Parts: sequence; C-alpha cells; structure tokens
Amino acid sequence: MTAQDNNGLDGSAGTDSGEFRHDEQHKAAGRNTVAMLLSRVAVSFMGWAGTMLIARLLSPTDWGVFSFVFGLLGMMWIFTDLGVGRVVLGRLLEADDHDADVFASSFVALRMALGLLGYAVAVGYVAAMGYSGDVIRATALAGLVVVISTPSNALSVLYQSRLKMGTVATAEALAQMFQLLLTVLIATTHPGLMLFILPAIANEIVSGTWKLIGVRRGNVGPRITKAPQLRLWREMLVEAIPLSVGLAMVLLLAKVDILMLGKLDHFDSVGLYSVAYKFADVLSYAVFAIVTPVATLLVAAWPSMTDVFRDRVRSAAVTTGLMTCLVIAGMWASAGEIVSFLYGPRFAVCAAAIRMLLIGAVFAALSHLVLVALVSASRQRAYPWVAGGSLILNIALNLYLIPRFSYNGSAAATAVTELLMFISMWVLISRTVPVGRVMPARKLLMLAALTVAVCVITTVMAGYVHWVVVTASGGILFVAGAVILRLVDHQMLARFRPARAE
Repeated sequence: MTAQDNNGLDGSAGTDSGEFRHDEQHKAAGRNTVAMLLSRVAVSFMGWAGTMLIARLLSPTDWGVFSFVFGLLGMMWIFTDLGVGRVVLGRLLEADDHDADVFASSFVALRMALGLLGYAVAVGYVAAMGYSGDVIRATALAGLVVVISTPSNALSVLYQSRLKMGTVATAEALAQMFQLLLTVLIATTHPGLMLFILPAIANEIVSGTWKLIGVRRGNVGPRITKAPQLRLWREMLVEAIPLSVGLAMVLLLAKVDILMLGKLDHFDSVGLYSVAYKFADVLSYAVFAIVTPVATLLVAAWPSMTDVFRDRVRSAAVTTGLMTCLVIAGMWASAGEIVSFLYGPRFAVCAAAIRMLLIGAVFAALSHLVLVALVSASRQRAYPWVAGGSLILNIALNLYLIPRFSYNGSAAATAVTELLMFISMWVLISRTVPVGRVMPARKLLMLAALTVAVCVITTVMAGYVHWVVVTASGGILFVAGAVILRLVDHQMLARFRPARAE
C-alpha cells in the first residue's frame, strides 16, 4: 500500500492557521474517504474494461508479454516507495510553511530519483535475464509509467497532508477515463502490443499534471518552490525503510508468480494467469472498505479497551470472510463461463486457476486484517519474518509446480502459501496480543462449511441450468445460509463507523 492509500486518515491535518478543529477534521476525513472510494470504483471499472479489450485483441503471446511487463513494473514499488510517504506525511503535518515547502520539494525530488531507479532496475532485469527484444522494448516503453507515477504519487501525499484528496480522486478518475478512450481508439484503428502501452503512460501524464498544477497554485499548502536538500533524503530513507520490509515481502509474494511463469513457462501462460488473478483482485476492494474504518477504531480501543478491541477484530474477521466467500460461492461453478463472457472463449481454460486464487484471496484478506490488528496493538515486529517465510515457501512451490502444471501450479502455490501464512498470522496474534479469543474460530469454520456446501450445490446445478442462474443462485443460497446460521450481524458495519464528533 502506498502512502496515498491511507485516504487522509493517518493524522490530523492543518488549515492555513496550522490545524483543523476536531469536528472539521472528522468531516474532512469522511469526505476524503468517500471521494477516494468512489474514484477507486470508477478507476477499477474502467481499468478492467480496458484490459478485457486488450486481452481480446492481442495474441496469447503478446497478451502474456503485456501482463508480464506490467506485473514486473508493479514490483518496482519496492524501490520507488520504500515507505517514505508515511514518514513525510507526519513531517508535513508538524512543519511550518517554510519547512513544509522545503520538505515537500525534497520529497518530490527524492521520489523522482527513486522512479528512475525503478525504471533502471526493471529494464536491467529483463536485459540481464535474456528476455526477447520484444519484452525489453515493451519494458523500456512501459517503464515510463514508473518514472512519471512515482513523483505523481508524492504529490498525492501533499494533498493527503491537508485532507484534500478530492483533487487526487478527480485527477485519477479523469486520467483513467482518458486512458480508456485512447485504448478504444487504438483497438479500433491499429491494435498492437506497443501501442496499447501508450494509454497507460498518458494516464500518468494527465493525473500527474493535474495534481502538479494544484500544488503550484498553492491549493494544497506545501509548495514545490524550494531547492531540494539532499541531507533530508537520508533522514527520510533511514526512517522509512524498516517500515517497508514486511510489506515488500508481501508484494513480492503477490507478484513473483508472474516473473517465475515468464521464465519457467510460456508468455501465453502468463496471460492466462493474469486474467485469473484479476478476479482475486476484486476481493481486495472489499477488504479495503472494511479495514479502513476498522484500523482507526482498533487504534482508539488499544490498550485501554481490550474487550472492544477483541469484538471489533472478531466482527471484522467475520465480515471479511462473508464478503470474500460470497464471491467464491457465486463464481465457483460458473468461473469458466464468466471469464469467457468477459475476456473471450480462449480464457475459459483458466477457470481452475480462478477458483484457487479466489481461495487464496480469502486467506490473504484475513491475514491483512490480522496485520492491521497487530499494528494497532504495536505487536508487528515479527511480521517480516512471517512474510519472508511465506515468500520463500511460495518460490519453492512455484519452482516445483510450474514445470508440472503451468499457471495452475502457480495458482495452487499461491493458495497454499496464503493459507499457511494466515495460520501463521493467527498464531502470531494469539501469542503476542494479550487478548483472549481475538479471532472467531467457530464462526470462521461455520463460514467455510457454508461456502463448501453452496459450491457443491451450484456445481450440481451447473449441469442443468444456465450459468447466470447458477451464479445468482450461489449468491442467494450463501446469503440465506449466513442469515440462518446467524453469521450476519446487522449492527456489524455500524460498529465500524467512527463516532460522530460532538
């Protein structure tokens, strides 16, 4: 997660006089959260539409190269972010106007340097590993996304420091719309691998320019008007790098499959796996919607209200399980038909991979919730060891399974790794957080049993009725079962909302 993902909820923000009153801050944080959530939904929808169009028009190999390149660039976050945004956010909140300008200018300059570093690492990797000229050229062109987006994300942190993320939300939504329009234009004129990369670059240019104009006009507070001070770079990096170790391991865990498939198998397998992974990505938005308010409340409850802390973690775990398992119940029996409808018949073969990745996504979501609870209780010190061990396991499983089962083997490796990581995280929170029964074991087991039962029923139904009916029936049966088993708490979401300011 990058710094802008916190949606302005990391601390108090300042007005021109230096501070928001508490009620103003609360309202501003709410507006920021709503704006960013709406923007993310719009960006997700338009981005998915664009990738479906590209996947249909490119050959299996070119789509695999496209997916590989952007999967590799996604990993460059390890080099381009380094957790610096989290550190800078606190400094911007505390600094006066002059110091804020100096710090902001130095921060953006540092992120520009890190963006160039990420670009060099990506291009250097594909060249050193002996990939084809097409892959190297595609990486060199698409890598401009990293060069532009890295300082652009730094600008987002400036807006976040003043709880003015509405501008960022607008910029990102409009830029994504521009990308989609360019993608459609290319698709209807000269579809090709290299041309389909250009809309992503245009997206970052539009978004970054929009945010930069606002900063230069003084609409945010901190302005990029001072010469960067290199001494501040060292302070930012030294303070930030330890924060990113565990998250970097998790990012590698999510992306290393693409790199290993690209080296141990064919690029058409990379393309199939990427499409299968798109469905698991949907669950991340549900988790984000749950964890954002929960994190704030857990911090407020610890350590003076351990009973409240436990209840909120348990409620969040059940809600996370319900929302993610609902997707499995709806897609299990009709995964092949759904992916064929969205991406085309040639992608129906990745139905098994979709199912395994959805299972892995459920455990990944619960692991993320446990991490939030650990951080809220300041018990996250052992987390990098769990993440590092999971990464090693995932690589070992991929080395064994990919040569034998291709992308299905990689999906199985991901599902197994996420399951074992969740078990490890459960053990970690049980041993380090001095609160009994922090995870709702009985309800999670009931939820698992309900999901299996619905999947069995819909699998039988799939032989007799249309897949749309099967999908709808899976969702209806799951919700009905959850209500009957009293897994649905009608006051659950209400408890997640922060109390209104007096």
